Amino acid sequence: MNNLTKETMTKKEDIKNIAKIKCAINDGSSMYQRDSNEAFENAKLKGLNDPGEYMYMYSQSNKDYFKNIMFRNYINFNQ
Repeated sequence: MNNLTKETMTKKEDIKNIAKIKCAINDGSSMYQRDSNEAFENAKLKGLNDPGEYMYMYSQSNKDYFKNIMFRNYINFNQ
């Protein structure tokens, strides 16, 4: 294995390790993205009657946040 290959492998391993550390550090207060279809399905089950008027923005602390496309106000639903 040449030096360039070793360096590339080390960088890939470092990236994987950083991703693992970020997951471990996330205490639930950080914003994150989840599958928007799952977020919408969950929100509809919990009372979102007009999903066409909202866009999924992010999740945080076990809640999904949506923004109204016309008025820009936010609503949220527990996951």
